[in-house]
Amino acid sequence: MVPSRRVRPFARWSIVGAVGLMAAALVATAWFTRANVRSASSTVIAGQGNALAGAVRADLIELTGPPTDDDLTTIVADHHASGLRYLAILDAAGHPVAAGGTSAPGRPRLEFSAMRGGPRPPPPRPGRARPPRIVIEFEPSEAAALEASANRTFAIGVLVALALLAIAGVTVRQALGREAAERAEALARERQRHLAGLGELSAVLAHEIRNPLASLKGNAQLLAELLPADDKPGRKAARVVDEALRLEELTNDLLAYVRTGELSRQPTDPAALLRAAATAMPAVTDDALALDVDRAPATWSLDAARIRQVLINLISNALDAGAPVRAAIATERGHLVVTIDDCGPGIADDDAERIFEPFFTKKTHGTGLGLAVARRVVEQHGGTLTASNRPSGGARFRVEIPSA
Repeated sequence: MVPSRRVRPFARWSIVGAVGLMAAALVATAWFTRANVRSASSTVIAGQGNALAGAVRADLIELTGPPTDDDLTTIVADHHASGLRYLAILDAAGHPVAAGGTSAPGRPRLEFSAMRGGPRPPPPRPGRARPPRIVIEFEPSEAAALEASANRTFAIGVLVALALLAIAGVTVRQALGREAAERAEALARERQRHLAGLGELSAVLAHEIRNPLASLKGNAQLLAELLPADDKPGRKAARVVDEALRLEELTNDLLAYVRTGELSRQPTDPAALLRAAATAMPAVTDDALALDVDRAPATWSLDAARIRQVLINLISNALDAGAPVRAAIATERGHLVVTIDDCGPGIADDDAERIFEPFFTKKTHGTGLGLAVARRVVEQHGGTLTASNRPSGGARFRVEIPSA
């Protein structure tokens, strides 16, 4: 059986193709219908002219004397509903001897003999004057009505085709959205499984390493205090203490990363939280770290201890990347937004997401868990932590946390 993830794109684009063909067929049909109506309009106009010519000739026969302007005006008025707008009697030289109605350029014009039945005047015989002729002008109302109907049909066909394509586009977009959501959900499940495995490993590490490590660190510190610091044994004892502290930091970071306890969210002053995180930075001057809290909300529902640690991690990383650093808090679209900008070299394109993976680091010190822990804490608040490069240079870390 073909996997569903392969069938879905084929079925989706098959539907789009079928809808596209239907829309094209509908537009083509309406177009050809309009073209045929336009081609047939000349026949309709000719038929209307012949009908008016017969009616005018019949009216002229009923006159008891030579037609006058008033007679022709009356005939035009009688046939106004049929489209007649101008009627004239021409002499042999082609000058009107009587006329009714109004002549206008652009109208269909028909000229025929007053003595013959056909619409076209017969050629005069040699040596004889040309008989009087009749000229009529009329509005092609029937042809215009047909063309208007064909244009409406074409417009409706185009609108229906566009509606079909729009529906198909919305359907495909929704399908793509659902598939993206399914992929994100699958990745989240995989990540949770990964975290669960890492949690079990961390629990074992905490149980098997922390107690012996605490004993090792305590004894190494005592030994380092007893030995002269500038002697070789003293330096080795100090190195043991440093390595024990590094292992302790790694163990604590692992436990913080896999921590799954409930958040203790309370109304918190975000500005005060950011100031507290800045204060935790050792020997940082105002020139190196600038805070912008003018647009910070008065309170926000946060787990203050965990978010403070997130801010400390982000500010510390920014200072390591390159000062000066600017940290700002504001609200945007109902979210608490924290941005931390540095003046470092920025983030490589390949590292934009990897920097949040556990143990990924390009520093010579640290555990590579700081950003991973920060993102996990923010996600536990229902928010997001993203990283990007600023156009002016340096990196920007952005925290968004919705209201609880």
